[in-house]
Amino acid sequence: MTEVVIGVGASSGASAAEIGALIGAVLEEAGLAPEAVRCVATADGRAGERVVRAAARDGGFPLIAYPVDVLAQVEVPNPAEATRARTGTASVAEAAALHAARPLGGAPELIVQKRRSARATAAVAWIGPPGPDGPESLGKSLPKGHGGA
Repeated sequence: MTEVVIGVGASSGASAAEIGALIGAVLEEAGLAPEAVRCVATADGRAGERVVRAAARDGGFPLIAYPVDVLAQVEVPNPAEATRARTGTASVAEAAALHAARPLGGAPELIVQKRRSARATAAVAWIGPPGPDGPESLGKSLPKGHGGA
């Protein structure tokens, strides 16, 4: 079975419904069912936002968060200087998806590059061949009830 990680970024004013709809849209674009999703990944600051937690929880997805300085080191195809100026990283969605997928498979690949809604972004990374560690080895898994599984 194809397994993926969805990276999510959100601006203030985003709703859980908007983020959930964007997650659904990128999964549809990839031709995948929600069961293919291993986790949703984002930046530390965004994981604490109620709407990001709610969108992950509503989809039944674990939520993994990474420090912005870690995401800033991930090479992405669509860096945004405006995002870097606001957050400290040129990518949240693509960088989080790739970074979370790496320890799960070792050779992640973006199968859906960054897509935007009015106040959110999402990207889908294929996990690739099996790897030795889970996403928790590099990030912070949120406890149950906070978007984690």
